[in-house]
Amino acid sequence: MSTQHAYDFDLRLADPVSTHALQFRMIPGAARVLDIGCHTGILGEALRIQKQCIVTGIDRDATALEAAERRLNAVARIDIEEPGWATTLKQSGKTKFDILLFGDVIEHTRDPLGILKEACGLIAPGGQAIVSLPNIANLRVRLGLLRGQFDYADSGILDRTHIRFFTLKSARELVQNAGYKITRETYSGYSMPRWLIDLFPSLFAVNIIMAAIPAWDPKGQRE
Repeated sequence: MSTQHAYDFDLRLADPVSTHALQFRMIPGAARVLDIGCHTGILGEALRIQKQCIVTGIDRDATALEAAERRLNAVARIDIEEPGWATTLKQSGKTKFDILLFGDVIEHTRDPLGILKEACGLIAPGGQAIVSLPNIANLRVRLGLLRGQFDYADSGILDRTHIRFFTLKSARELVQNAGYKITRETYSGYSMPRWLIDLFPSLFAVNIIMAAIPAWDPKGQRE
C-alpha cells in the first residue's frame, strides 16, 4: 500500500460491521470500478491491489486527488453536483463500468436523486451501483434527540458536512426513484453483533449499503 496520507482512515477490512469493509466485499474481483467521491483513493487502492479491479476515481478535491492518482488506475477532477458530470466522463472515454461506488458521498450533495439518475448511463450491461447512506434513525441519534441534542461532529452520521439525511425507507426510495432495482442490502454498525444489526437495522444500522441495478422494462430496455 501507499504511504499514509493526512486524509486517510483505517479501512478495517476484516471488521464484519465496518462500512468500508462491507462495500469492499460487495465488489467482485477484476471489476471496472468508478469510485465516485474517491477522495485519496484508499478504498480504491485496496480494490486494485487485493481484487485486481481497474479503478477510476473522481472527486472535486484537487489535493485529495493528488494522493488518489498514485493509488488508482486513473483519476479525474469531476464535481458530481455540476449537471452533465456523467457526460463529461463519457466524452473523456470513461464509461461502461461494472461498479459505480457511491461510498458515503450522496449525503454530501444537494440533489442525490439527480446524481443517481445521471449516473445510470455509466453502468455497463450486467453492472450495478453500490450506494452507502447514513441512517439518521440510528438509536444513538434517537437517544440524543430525546435529550434535546443534535450535535454535529467531524465524522459519522452527524458529520457536519452532511446536507441530506436518510432513514431505511427514504434511502430505499431514493435509489428506486432514481431508476434502480435494489438487489441486495446490508448494514454497518457500531461495535455490536452482526445478527443484532441485521435483525433491527432501523435502530442499529449506521450505514445502509445497497447494491442496485438499472431498472428494465419488460422488453429488456432500460427504463
